[in-house]
Amino acid sequence: MQLLLLQLVFVLSWSSGFIGAKLGAETAGAFNLLFWRFLLVTLCLAIVLNRQLGRLTLEKIRYHAVIGFLSQFLYLACVYVAIQHGLPPGIAAIVAALQPLITAAMTSFEGSERSGARQWAGLVVGFIGVGIVIGGQYALPTASVGIVMYLLPLVSAFGLSIATIYQRRRALTAARSNEDGLFLPLFVQGGVSLVLFAACGIVTGDLRVPTQPNVWVSVVWLTVFSTFIAYLSLWALLKRMPATRVATLVYLEPPVTLMWAAWMFGDRIEVTTYIGIVVVVVGVWLARNRGTGAGRPRCVDMETAGR
Repeated sequence: MQLLLLQLVFVLSWSSGFIGAKLGAETAGAFNLLFWRFLLVTLCLAIVLNRQLGRLTLEKIRYHAVIGFLSQFLYLACVYVAIQHGLPPGIAAIVAALQPLITAAMTSFEGSERSGARQWAGLVVGFIGVGIVIGGQYALPTASVGIVMYLLPLVSAFGLSIATIYQRRRALTAARSNEDGLFLPLFVQGGVSLVLFAACGIVTGDLRVPTQPNVWVSVVWLTVFSTFIAYLSLWALLKRMPATRVATLVYLEPPVTLMWAAWMFGDRIEVTTYIGIVVVVVGVWLARNRGTGAGRPRCVDMETAGR
């Protein structure tokens, strides 16, 4: 029962990032919302870590800065900008869910891992599924979201895939990474993202102190649920379950986000969306590389878990 509850918390907390973005991004602006989120996250982490910050070396800072740029800044910027401009959170979650398939394809192209016909078939089927979702939404008479907004979460997925491959290639071993725990890498990644979101907010003129209550609700929501509870539940699950079983829980994220957004914001779920989700799940199942783990979703690699 306790493990089942933990899995439920994991799925809900990782889906909550898309919902939190919807709560505040349209009002405050994506970069402004993300700036205040990461300011609060970084301050909380600095207080918790305290003396542990002295363990950071220049090598670790460079390493986590690259991962932070790809898996936090780029990933979240693209998703939040898309949601700010009207892309439904559930649709953003479906497109971003292509990341495991993209990672498998990229590792195959650069030769570090071999992919067979089954993996390539999974990649094609996954993209077809997302195409069904986007095509169904875009064909609606009331559709007002530009095609670019549908493509931004795809950029997020590519960025996260590059971060995953970079993390696996680095000389820093898993043992050395585990010495830093969960929060020290997150602090560096969050600090880098904070600076970048501040710069983007200044350039776009969006950086300001929010006055709307819903924005501050979103900031707290994203900090508590989408950052700390999400990462802690992931950490706890990986200690109790095999990584492959935890990976399967990530595939519940898009449908949960869709239903949550429909209940909370009244988002309409089209028949093509249901069909697309089924096709994407089939594609991910086909692409599962049992030998190398190339098809594992982003959550298995703690350092590149972006939300």
